[in-house]
Amino acid sequence: MKNKNVGRAQKIMIQEQNQTEKTKAEFWLKPIVWLTATLLCIALWGSAFPAVKTGYSLFQIDNAAPDAVPSLLLFAGIRFFLAGLLMILFTAITEKINPFPQNTAQWRDSLILAIPQTIFQYGFFFVGLANTSGAIGSIISSTAAFMEVILASFIFVNEKLNFSKTIGCIIGFIGVIVLNISGGTTLDFNWLGDGLMLLSALSTSIGTLINKLFVKRNHPRLLSGWNFILGGLVLIITGLSLGGSLSPRNYTAWLILIYLSALSAVAFALWTTMLKYHPVSKLGVFKSLIPVVGTIGSAIVLKENILQSNLIAALILVMAGIGLVNYNKQINGNNNQVEDI
Repeated sequence: MKNKNVGRAQKIMIQEQNQTEKTKAEFWLKPIVWLTATLLCIALWGSAFPAVKTGYSLFQIDNAAPDAVPSLLLFAGIRFFLAGLLMILFTAITEKINPFPQNTAQWRDSLILAIPQTIFQYGFFFVGLANTSGAIGSIISSTAAFMEVILASFIFVNEKLNFSKTIGCIIGFIGVIVLNISGGTTLDFNWLGDGLMLLSALSTSIGTLINKLFVKRNHPRLLSGWNFILGGLVLIITGLSLGGSLSPRNYTAWLILIYLSALSAVAFALWTTMLKYHPVSKLGVFKSLIPVVGTIGSAIVLKENILQSNLIAALILVMAGIGLVNYNKQINGNNNQVEDI
């Protein structure tokens, strides 16, 4: 009798869990919900470019100063350490689970992922963005989508390059070349700015592919949260040991830092939740809007001149390339990819 009662209780529990999951799925499948959440993620990621550059000014980080790079690394480290804490707290509270890695393998995965995803990606990003415009930085960062497609073709059997993927990548990289054309035919490539932004994009693509492998044995939000924390700590220690410092002008500097941390946590939490209920190709095509938001945001917040023929042409080419690559994924039904932000 006791075994029958236990079996009945387990059956009821499973039915309740299935009903709860069905209710969640119905909610996230509503067009008004997933479209709103997707566009919010795009707006948050795009806004990061002018927000980061505003943070440089508010924390009085002078590009020409000897401690500029250490201070930039310190700024990046604090941002992502806080973002990781917010993400882990959010996950622990909403899912009522132990937020700490449960074994050595999970700690190892978080640390390995932190190397390209946080340490290199955002180390290069913060230093590179300090030496180029927000508009140019947002466009170059978008090339991570093309690098990811190319690298994935060497690693995953179902991610091989085909004609449309190849054309999409070529169009996107032509956009970057056009972006750096100055005076008609001369290439005006800034290695400390544009070059580091390209390395940041490469690190992003490598981190995304590693995340795709590791997420199979880790909780996606906890994996990313701990990679942010561990990578953030490395950047903080590196920045401090090299003499970096932050000198906030006023409380607005801290508000910008909190905003940057929160946007990473919120956008990633929303994006990973939607990836559970929607094909990655369906959502991924919207990422072509990130450089648009970054460019327009830089014009509004930073007063940058974005009405330049090469910048506009580059933006259109990169958007077209991203759209073509993701449209191709949707045709092939490649819905099992998990991305990181």
